[in-house]
Formats: sequence, C-alpha cells, structure tokens
Amino acid sequence: MRRAAKIDTTAKPLIAYAESLGFVYCSLNGVIDGLLAWGHLVTAVDWKSKGGSLTDAQAKLVAKGFPVRFLSTPEQVQALRDEMRRAA
Repeated sequence: MRRAAKIDTTAKPLIAYAESLGFVYCSLNGVIDGLLAWGHLVTAVDWKSKGGSLTDAQAKLVAKGFPVRFLSTPEQVQALRDEMRRAA
C-alpha cells in the first residue's frame, strides 16, 4: 500500500509567498510536491524544511538529471523568480 505524501510544514507559507510574487502553483503530491509557473516557464519544486533530506525516489530523479528545485526559504523562492524573469 502506498502511503500518502506528507506535505512539509514549510510548504503552505512558501506557496503563499510564491503566489504573492506572481507564480502559479500546481500541487502534484507525488515524488515532488508540485510545479511553479512563471508565464510560460515551469519548474518542478519540492518544499523542504531546513535540513530536510531527499527521499529515495527524489534522489533517483536527481541522479537521472531531472530538473527539480528544492526550496526551503523565501529567499530561494525570490531567487527562482528572478532567474525565471531573466529567462522569460
């Protein structure tokens, strides 16, 4: 039996912050938490508490080169927005 994905305690405030910056968030509740969209650009994200570690499934995705961002702070969300604005 597959256990339900547990949302990280930092997720809700970080999602709210990302949306306040203009991101659109889509929850996936799977191996990764969701997708952040800035215009036509989309980034896979997983919310981590400070010091949080990757799950085995996440480590396998990263090892295969899957582009996922692990975010723990508002500063990281802001930096991602700045990066995506430059790329847009």
